[in-house]
Amino acid sequence: MSVRRLLVSLLAALAVGGLAAAGVGLSPAGGQVAGTEEVPDINPCHDPNLALKCPDLRMAPPADLRVQKAGKVLRLLATNHIVNVGAGALELRAEHTNKATRNGYRFATAYQVVRNRRGAPVYFPEAGSVYWKAIPGQGHYWKYWRAARFELWTLHADGSRARMIRTGPKLSYCFRDLRRVRTFARSPRHRVFPACSQSFGRKELRLGVSPGWADIYPSTYHENWISITGLKGCFAFVHRADPLDDIVEGREDDNIGQRTIQLPPRHGRVAPRHCPGPR
Repeated sequence: MSVRRLLVSLLAALAVGGLAAAGVGLSPAGGQVAGTEEVPDINPCHDPNLALKCPDLRMAPPADLRVQKAGKVLRLLATNHIVNVGAGALELRAEHTNKATRNGYRFATAYQVVRNRRGAPVYFPEAGSVYWKAIPGQGHYWKYWRAARFELWTLHADGSRARMIRTGPKLSYCFRDLRRVRTFARSPRHRVFPACSQSFGRKELRLGVSPGWADIYPSTYHENWISITGLKGCFAFVHRADPLDDIVEGREDDNIGQRTIQLPPRHGRVAPRHCPGPR
């Protein structure tokens, strides 16, 4: 877990009753328990005092794989799904001002809202950024930056991931309720978070994904690819949600979807004909 996450966890815990709520071992005198080597669980979603209904983002395995030539670059295109399987909604908010700039782009710092079991909001600051993203042929949208990442990994002999060798350009997502993909009792029947705003003048921005809903982008969508130019052998094609660990989640160990592929493509396909591990 990141240092930022640790700090906001401690701040949230202090708001409801002190460091003990953060899961830090304390002696009766207030110091850390001597001789304990167990690492405390600092995820605020696991704190019974906070009683948070946290989101849990998962990426489905890459789907609808297609090979495309773009000049000298050979691209592997894929449909991607970010699914919320958590107890509560992913909800991100930001306030846009004309002064929010970075490298010529319009950025606004996001904060996350997590509801507790009573429905009261708990706020987590510095939850990444929302920015004004240009999509060719569609105009601009307010999207969440660094929502996900496409990765290509080499494999060990047993099929486990060895080393990440490439990443793709896909980083930003609307974070919206596009399709209900799970029928949890906690999943709303109708959309709570609509498509992302195309209004540059909008001051208050709200993005999110409800439990049981997914934000989905087809393989032909802008930047939904990774370069496979010059590669030969078996690889893990990974889609990873929240790669910078900016979002508070119920689980942090289930953010990826993976598919094994064999390169170079054969007849326009990358099926893992002779690759180890899960397909």
